Amino acid sequence: MKYILPLLFATGLAASAEDTVDAATKEKLMTEGKTNFMTCVACHGMDGKGMKPAPTMVFAPSLAGSKLAIGDPEVFTQIVLKGIQKEGTEYMQVMAPLEAGLDDPKLASVLTYVRNSFGNKASAITPEQVKTWRAKHKDRKQPYSRAELAEFTKKAGDAK
Repeated sequence: MKYILPLLFATGLAASAEDTVDAATKEKLMTEGKTNFMTCVACHGMDGKGMKPAPTMVFAPSLAGSKLAIGDPEVFTQIVLKGIQKEGTEYMQVMAPLEAGLDDPKLASVLTYVRNSFGNKASAITPEQVKTWRAKHKDRKQPYSRAELAEFTKKAGDAK
């Protein structure tokens, strides 16, 4: 694969915001993120547990305890920017790429909110990080496949 995300995820080289974000900044990101999360509610639900229109199908998976949400922040950022392909019947829809719909500050706030809500605990993601990662992966045009996401979570488990 020509993209560096799997390598970053496996080696843990992606930058962490935990050391650089003070409590006031994180609180501001969380407050703004809660508001900006409304973009995600239609599929992930207010509680982040995913909406189930039928017993065997969901619009989107739960964000609570999601290894992708609380794992490597660069990978999580790219998933939201580029989206997820529709494959199989487990999920009713694609995850729409939000690259054009969320600027760097809004995206950083949503990601930080998700990473620290629904029982999750993870580092904040700053607008500066989002800007860097958006530019770094600007050439990727297609959404991620479920197989790529499974590889990311497998490599995260191997790296621990």
